[in-house]
Amino acid sequence: MKYSMFPFVLILVLISSVFAHPIHLSVSEVNYNSESNSIEIAQKVFIDDLEDGIELMGGPKLFLYTDKEHQDSDTWLAKYFQQHIKLKVNEKEVMLKWVGRETDPKHDIQAIWIYMEVTKIKKIKALEVKNTVLLAVHNDQRNMVHLTCNDDKVSWLFDEKKITEIIQW
Repeated sequence: MKYSMFPFVLILVLISSVFAHPIHLSVSEVNYNSESNSIEIAQKVFIDDLEDGIELMGGPKLFLYTDKEHQDSDTWLAKYFQQHIKLKVNEKEVMLKWVGRETDPKHDIQAIWIYMEVTKIKKIKALEVKNTVLLAVHNDQRNMVHLTCNDDKVSWLFDEKKITEIIQW
């Protein structure tokens, strides 16, 4: 009996195409800490996408969490996020300060957490968030932001069509 390989090849191609399509999503937490008068930002992104984004802005290949990691990785990471996350507090643009980064080598070496903050914020009446993280890398990139401020919790989804949100109290 002679079997055609076409159905098997077709099924293999269909299955592999489902798994070959990656998700392009970042998640961030933006929290106002009234005790320290600061806005704390934690952003989780995929390492390979972030490295591509830094290269697109003229940076070097970082090789994060490898033996070949670039010596100025933190400087490039801070520069990238300062360019792609913009905050205005009470209609005044504020500068994000680098706090650090981490990954979990035992469980999730594909993603990295980036930590930034804005200090000396006594009261927030209005907050504008602009997020363009990785939009130049993938046209289907989505950036989810969870904001906690002034006893309010909101979530936004940013993409190439929507990069800015404003909330007022």
